[in-house]
Amino acid sequence: MNRNNPELRAAWAAAPDVAHAEWQLARVEARWTAMGDVQSRDQARRAVIDEATASVRAGGDFPDDIGERAADAYRDALERESEYIALREASTSIRNHLVYLRTTDGAELALEALGKRLKEFLAEAKKVAADLKDARSAEQAIEAGGKAPEAWRLLTSMVGTLRNIREAQHDILRPLADGQRLQALREAGHFEVAGLDRDGVPADILRSMTSGHYDVPYLVYIANLGTAWVPTSFDELEAEDVADAGVPDDSVTDYTPREQHIPAHVQPTRSGYERTPELSY
Repeated sequence: MNRNNPELRAAWAAAPDVAHAEWQLARVEARWTAMGDVQSRDQARRAVIDEATASVRAGGDFPDDIGERAADAYRDALERESEYIALREASTSIRNHLVYLRTTDGAELALEALGKRLKEFLAEAKKVAADLKDARSAEQAIEAGGKAPEAWRLLTSMVGTLRNIREAQHDILRPLADGQRLQALREAGHFEVAGLDRDGVPADILRSMTSGHYDVPYLVYIANLGTAWVPTSFDELEAEDVADAGVPDDSVTDYTPREQHIPAHVQPTRSGYERTPELSY
């Protein structure tokens, strides 16, 4: 998970429980890190005793209050050690709770927020793209003149935002499903568009759609398509692939073997007049 992705942070912020847990985790881990190396209570007591015995070897007197000194060091270290252990265990517990939140209702809320963000972003991109005058490269934008060069520059900068939105979508969905299956759905184009008809998509656009390698022509295409989406669950994404598979073709002959019932042989009815034929040799 890329914590530096602003779109991912904004999506999780829309899930209150996740946002709260993330805030608490940051506070706990900051305190834990600030404590640095912490002596255990036994180590603190041992350090006082070792210092006292070392002073005797150096010609000094063994302290009369060694017990009090050692006990004080033990108690002081006990407080810091306890705080360190508490912060460490709290960090582990909150992290595990975050995993739970991010794979239940929190994921749906984050994906809904990301979907709204994508819709607003593409609406903005569509307005800018109107000034391109059908230019599909920087050179063509310059040739078109007017607002086209500035529109191309803005759209180029917006490609990075689209990438961040889609990477945030991937990071939220990844814990909800098998990674290979998620990648397969992305490569099929369902990750980007609802109700995708691949036959009607230009080859260069389809390559961007299925690879995640975006450019300005792709951004302009997707902004004008009207069916770009962010699914709110993995099941919703999976359903797109099922719909894409279509329905079985009933015109295909079914050669599956079937069991056929064969009636039992009927024995002839005896009349009483039957006789054994005489054979002559």
